[in-house]
Amino acid sequence: MGSIELVIDGQKVEIEEGASVLQAARKVGITIPTICDHKDLNPYGACRMCIVEIEGVRGYPTSCTTPATNGMRVTTQSERLSTLRNRTLELMFSGHPNSCLVCVHREACEQHRPVATKAARSTRCGFCANRDECDLRSMALQAGRPELFLPTMYASYNLERDDPFMDRDYNLCVLCGRCWRICEKIHGKPAISIINRGKWARIGTAFDKSHVFSGCAFCGACIDICPTGTLTDRFVRWQGKPEQETTSACILCPQGCEVVAQGKSNQLLAYIMPAFKREAGLCALGRFGAAQLVNSSRRLIRPQVREGEDLIPYDWDAAIEAAAEKLKEQSGKITFLISATSTREERFLYGKLATALQGDILIVAADARAESPEIAALAAKIAGGKIQALVSNGTMLAEKTLAALGFSLIIDSFHSGTANQATVVLPAALLSETGGTFRSSTGEIRQLRPSSRAPGDARPEWRILRDLGQALNLDGFAYTRVEEVTSALIEDNAPAALPGEPRHNVRDLLGYYRGHLLSEIVPALAAFGLPVAQAEPESGVQESGSLILEKREIVPNMHYFKVQAPQVAKFSLPGQFVILMARETSERSPFTLVDWDAEAGTISLVIEEVGRSSRELASLQAGDRLAHVSGPLGLAMPIEKLGTVLLGGGCYGVGAIYPLAKALREAGNRVICAIEASSSYLLYMQEELAQVSDRLILATKDGSKGLRGGIQEVLAQVAQEEPIDQFIAIGCTFMMRMATEQSRELNIPTIVALNPIMVDGTGMCGACRVSVGDATRFACIDGPLFDGHSVDWDELASRRSAYSRQEIQALPQGVDLAALMHQPHAPSGCGCGR
Repeated sequence: MGSIELVIDGQKVEIEEGASVLQAARKVGITIPTICDHKDLNPYGACRMCIVEIEGVRGYPTSCTTPATNGMRVTTQSERLSTLRNRTLELMFSGHPNSCLVCVHREACEQHRPVATKAARSTRCGFCANRDECDLRSMALQAGRPELFLPTMYASYNLERDDPFMDRDYNLCVLCGRCWRICEKIHGKPAISIINRGKWARIGTAFDKSHVFSGCAFCGACIDICPTGTLTDRFVRWQGKPEQETTSACILCPQGCEVVAQGKSNQLLAYIMPAFKREAGLCALGRFGAAQLVNSSRRLIRPQVREGEDLIPYDWDAAIEAAAEKLKEQSGKITFLISATSTREERFLYGKLATALQGDILIVAADARAESPEIAALAAKIAGGKIQALVSNGTMLAEKTLAALGFSLIIDSFHSGTANQATVVLPAALLSETGGTFRSSTGEIRQLRPSSRAPGDARPEWRILRDLGQALNLDGFAYTRVEEVTSALIEDNAPAALPGEPRHNVRDLLGYYRGHLLSEIVPALAAFGLPVAQAEPESGVQESGSLILEKREIVPNMHYFKVQAPQVAKFSLPGQFVILMARETSERSPFTLVDWDAEAGTISLVIEEVGRSSRELASLQAGDRLAHVSGPLGLAMPIEKLGTVLLGGGCYGVGAIYPLAKALREAGNRVICAIEASSSYLLYMQEELAQVSDRLILATKDGSKGLRGGIQEVLAQVAQEEPIDQFIAIGCTFMMRMATEQSRELNIPTIVALNPIMVDGTGMCGACRVSVGDATRFACIDGPLFDGHSVDWDELASRRSAYSRQEIQALPQGVDLAALMHQPHAPSGCGCGR
């Protein structure tokens, strides 16, 4: 194929015949905006952002679908093109949350809130887990301040999280088609496509089936190619943008797929495909399960040696010495039980140890367990006294079998009942934490490269074996790097990998890994019919606790609750809060009282869904019961006649200012209520607040209703119109901080309601301490209301983010199997006759 020459924006470009105008422009560094185009997909031309002007061609063709021809003269930047692209962008954003892009506080907000808030649905960039990688956002920001005059038509689709591994928020979808196109490319027949028509068109499965039954392979390609964050990996959704990518291999099964390990802060985020090709596809376990295995809270983190009936933590040198002494005593009576998920280097060193100690070596399949024939045969030999000692890199034997041995050394990565019976337990690194090579089932040698750090004192398995060899005074164990083991490895003397079949079908996924039940570590695997642990019997509907009388989502992520709690309602005062527990095992979480009725014995709350605890609460319905309601807690606000009081509320604070406004007005004050939201569809309680205030002011960040801006803009405007004797702000830390800076400039007394991490609500734990002036206060007993001008806002923000990683890890990863197996039929009818 020959080359052609064309002119783009005055530059001569030489490119191969058959290339598109977009490819030609990119070759010389000319940027043309696009959202639907991707280098691994055929041209689609759906977004129409890449339009250009071509001399002699009518209209404005899309550069991604227009072949470059010899002598063509192309213009990519002109006033007309800019206008058309802005109008296209405006249309695209009319169905996509966009308030942050036009907010005057965006840069300050992102500086003070560098991590997205763990909300359910993403109603703005600050709630979007994909904020740092959103192609749509990047395109808008590169174009300068976007002109978005059309109202946002928020579709209010529910966040779909019933399927394994994925969260889907179709309120973010712009129908670029990348997801179903890559699915079709890799798998031949897409499991998803565009469904419905008109403004209700969206991506979905046929008849709204679960992805488990739609033919989805759970390879993750649709997530990895999505430009807006509509599709996200549930486990890494809130971990942020990867900082590094390392080419490696997944050795969870004999397939040994080549992968790209995405990492951040020495933590594995995910294994993804090295390329969007059919032959590069990953199974669900490799794509989604590997990171959960590596980051599991069940990991072994320190060596342990048995002393009597107990396993005692040892340092590495002492543990290796203890293991070596026992191995010397058992020479000639040892069997090495090794999983095929070991690297070639590890099997080589196991082989050298077995030879030196005159032991046997048995390599078993990746998913071998106590019931497997080869393991059962080994157990029979142990029971017959033919084997007295064992070295294993997993827990493939049953507990009672291991307990019958005179000595057992377990080199493993996870806690287990079997390991608790061992003589010595040594914690091993796994997957992305170690290096070496692996022979796949097709005979290819795959390279493993470490990309994350093992937890605690866990070490790579080859290093543990080297240390054992040195402690045993054996020759040939003087290795300092795994590459030296690779060089010394002799194929004929190294135990070979067991053959295996590719496991890309979700129905063929491994149920066990080195004897461990995978669904216990990666709960979502239970959705594929894999073995699961015996569940505790359900206790049934919770009969005790506080009855939820009313529950509804008033705007996206904001849930109104009316709860039967007579003792709380009897003593509640403005400014106080309660601590709720959805279930007996739930976290204790504080929420400000919105209203109460002492005679009816009810309290009302507005709960924003922004994490695990609030998600648990949001999942409850009217008729359910809360396990615990503790309160009222905190110091109530003294209600006095102050003059003119301005109350500002944002997010959950919109509801929280209601009882204060009501009481202050009854005390004879002039009450002005101001509420802010990112966009008009997120405003709520307008009628209720209008009834308890002399004036209600609305503010939206996108200007869709009321004043354009936030509470600080309202404060500045009202201060010009009339004197303000007291300002009260309740909402997110950023809003209160910005409003307080404004009130300080205006010299207006300011009260804020602080919301630090809180545990018991009685001042005993100290988790909610805040610095106010020169004193340390506890928000639960000294607050939650404080002088806003004296708050150390930097410290408060730091303390609120101190446990962000733990909060992310606490988010549930499982699926509701009952709901998955009994999904309702599509409302449009699926043709089954039911």
